[in-house]
Amino acid sequence: MPKTEMKMTRDQNNSIAPSSWVLLGLFAAFVALLGGSSRPDAAQIVLLRPMAALYLIPIFIFLGRQDLSAIRAPLMFIGALGLWMLLQLIPLPAGLWQALPGREPVAEIGAQIGLADIWRPISLVPTRTLNASASLIVPLAALLVLAAAGASRRAILMVLAALGSLNALLGILQVIGGSSQALFFYEITNFGSAVGFFANHNHSAVFSSLTLVIIAFLATQPEFRFDRAWQKTLLAALFLLVLLAALVGLSRAGLLTTVLALGASALLFRIGWAKGHRRRGQGGGQPSIKPVWALAVLAASIAGVIAIFLMFDRIPALNRVTESGTFDDLRWSLLPILGEMIAAYWLTGAGFGSFEEVYHIHEPASLMLPSYVNQAHNDWAQLLIEGGVPALAILAIFTVWVGRGILAMWRRNSSLARPVFWLTVAAIIVFASLADYPLRTPLFQMAAIWLVGLFAIDRRNPAISG
Repeated sequence: MPKTEMKMTRDQNNSIAPSSWVLLGLFAAFVALLGGSSRPDAAQIVLLRPMAALYLIPIFIFLGRQDLSAIRAPLMFIGALGLWMLLQLIPLPAGLWQALPGREPVAEIGAQIGLADIWRPISLVPTRTLNASASLIVPLAALLVLAAAGASRRAILMVLAALGSLNALLGILQVIGGSSQALFFYEITNFGSAVGFFANHNHSAVFSSLTLVIIAFLATQPEFRFDRAWQKTLLAALFLLVLLAALVGLSRAGLLTTVLALGASALLFRIGWAKGHRRRGQGGGQPSIKPVWALAVLAASIAGVIAIFLMFDRIPALNRVTESGTFDDLRWSLLPILGEMIAAYWLTGAGFGSFEEVYHIHEPASLMLPSYVNQAHNDWAQLLIEGGVPALAILAIFTVWVGRGILAMWRRNSSLARPVFWLTVAAIIVFASLADYPLRTPLFQMAAIWLVGLFAIDRRNPAISG
């Protein structure tokens, strides 16, 4: 089908052609089944990346120039990140390489074995950096899928809400099943915990927090047209399902982001009902249920669920927050080491994906435990350690781009719903990345890049309401 004909299948009512739904749904499905682990040695990667690459074939058939213009900024950010990864793999003259910060231990070993004059790349572990650059195929394909499908904001948010709900349902079943491995997708995972499609319960819990905000946004904004009683009932049921999965998880970070999501959801419900009340009032009709009562019923339902869990001591993450020794865990012990590594590699970085190997250079004897450290558990610190100043510059430009977009929406939009939604999404991801590394899993990367793509579309016209 020619590109012009494909575009004619997209109507003006926030819907897309069935072929586009298939494109989105299949992509989300195989990434969910194969992309829940951040480990470079996960067996699922063998299938995940080739399948993501194959998706580029129909993408280039249906993708038009206008589609690319809508996601130009996110494409540039991914391109800049990928370019810096490749530059870290280019061998440098021995004198220049040895002058880089943090290369002294490797240079000394090279001199002792007679390899002092060889050219070396910036990355101290080139194979890991090559793997990290190859991992960009998943978010890149996800972003191009979003553009090629011509998906509306409603469609993408619905796919993400459905994916988050399925992840929550799977997590609850995993908790019910206990240590049984039948419902766990990965060999190295948190058995007995609500990990869902992920290998790490922290990543699943944060994904649930994002899902709560997405469902609240869909349910409360008139532009998405969930007006029928059964639609609102379904969204309310999904909201409670995802909340239940967040409560039974073991993630402390997930519990805190859930509290943030609940607060933002309450604000979105209040904004949405107030807007609907004004619209009905201008039309001469009266709402069947006052917003304050509807909000009170929902709040009471959520409070009741939480109270029951508290009464029977069924919120494991809360126990982990209040138990003694919480603040002595490994994350806090790593902070001085991370500071030392930042001071050593701040200029050009040690190479993306190299943290696990480079950490051994700085690992103190007191932290040599039976378990090992494969990530910094602070993604912002790890970004600076692995990518240096160039990676920090890319992040800073991206932050300014997001901040200016949200500020423009805040100033020009008659409703605060969109700024509140995007601020909450950003806050959840930023906070979760301070204590963990959700953005290093392909599934979370897909969800995040779809949200960034939607934000780019919203940013182009901050004053639109639909």
